Amino acid sequence: MKIVVNTGPLVFLSKIDRLHILQKFGNILVPKGIISEIRHKKDDVSAAVGKISNDWLKINAIKNKNLLNVLTKELDGGEAEVICLAIEQKADWVVLDDQDARRFAHRYGLNVIGTLGLLAWAKKKGFIKSFKNEVEKLRKAGFYATIALIEKLLQEVEED
Repeated sequence: MKIVVNTGPLVFLSKIDRLHILQKFGNILVPKGIISEIRHKKDDVSAAVGKISNDWLKINAIKNKNLLNVLTKELDGGEAEVICLAIEQKADWVVLDDQDARRFAHRYGLNVIGTLGLLAWAKKKGFIKSFKNEVEKLRKAGFYATIALIEKLLQEVEED
């Protein structure tokens, strides 16, 4: 499967040492702009993403500048690039947490999953032991999600 990932999920999965989950999900693609955004800040996240970009993370340039221009009128530049690349590459999934970006991705017929959805999938597949513990790590790292969404996913992965 081809998966295109936005900055937020890369950053937060890195902060909780779970970037490897992406690799299990499929072929991971990232627009050049996302990588530039992450590398701009020299920190642990930048180092971790840099390491995987030399290994299994595939960096791609956007070709359809017209679509990108349309999307950047409504979305953040990185999110626009992610959606544009997903369309160009006929991606199976796009990983976005921002609600506006998710709505746009759906309009373009893309399958959307977020950071929490990836962790729920990883729990179901046995790649992580506790979804709840991973969510707590995310929250400590500054990730925000509604209690309702977390509770829904806890039920889905059969954790209390």
